[in-house]
Amino acid sequence: MLSPAEAYAQSVPLAVLNESDATTLEVLAEAIVPGARVAGIRNFIDSQLSADSENSLLMIRYLGVPAPFAGFYTAALRSAEKLAKTRHQKHIAALNSEELSQIIDDMAQGKVKDWQGPPAEFFFFVLRSDAADIVYGTLDGFERLDIPYMPHIKPEQSW
Repeated sequence: MLSPAEAYAQSVPLAVLNESDATTLEVLAEAIVPGARVAGIRNFIDSQLSADSENSLLMIRYLGVPAPFAGFYTAALRSAEKLAKTRHQKHIAALNSEELSQIIDDMAQGKVKDWQGPPAEFFFFVLRSDAADIVYGTLDGFERLDIPYMPHIKPEQSW
């Protein structure tokens, strides 16, 4: 068992997401929650998409969206990529920080026209939650925030 960060560092192959979708996911998540890339956001979401949906740790599970969840992510990621190409004639990974920030702001505010898939603002919320969870929802994340971790039941081993 590897943590998402270890899986990312070791370039563990993805099971559900293709490379293009994983790159788009990584770019968006890193821009929304810095540190998401090296925390292994691509591997975390991919592994959760390939797992039993009843045990999924993805935010989408708790929001009443029926499983399977892969279609939700891929439709939204492809819409974000299409948006970058329409607005800037380049892949989302090639956008400068200002261009990427504008796309993310428009997604968050639901100001995206011709978006296909789940609503952009809903996808932003879900992705931000997943990214924050992978970056800060661990013992190390709490330590980086200088917040004492006080679990009801402490994990038997570090995540």
